[in-house]
Amino acid sequence: MPQEKSRVGCAILALALVLALGLAGLGWAQSTAAPQYPCSIKVPEPEPADLATLAKITPDQAKTAAQAARPHVQVKEVELGNENGCLVYEVEFVDGWEVKVDAGNGKVLHQEQKGKEGREKKEKER
Repeated sequence: MPQEKSRVGCAILALALVLALGLAGLGWAQSTAAPQYPCSIKVPEPEPADLATLAKITPDQAKTAAQAARPHVQVKEVELGNENGCLVYEVEFVDGWEVKVDAGNGKVLHQEQKGKEGREKKEKER
C-alpha cells in the first residue's frame, strides 16, 4: 500500500508539473506574440500579389497622417504591408521612428522607435 500511495503521489506531482509548464508556456506565447491592431482592411489568405489594390488611401495620404503624429521630422520611406493580417502603411522617419497607418481609413495605429541594439521601444498604441 505505501508503494501504491507513492505512485499516486508521483502521478499527481507529474500532472501538476505538466499543467504548470503548459500554462507558463501559454503566457510566454501571449507575451511574445506580435501586437494586434484594430484595422479597417484585413488581408485575405492567400495574400494578393499587389496589396495596393486593397488600399483605400494613397501612400501620400499615409505620409500626411504619419507626419501629423510626428511633426517636424522628415519621412524616410513609406511602405505598404501586411502587419498581423492588417493592411497598413509603415512610415519610417529619419530619426528612427516608425508610424503604422491604417491603409483603409488613414488612422495612426501605432508608433515605435527602433533602438540602437535592434530592439523596439514602444511609445504608444492607439
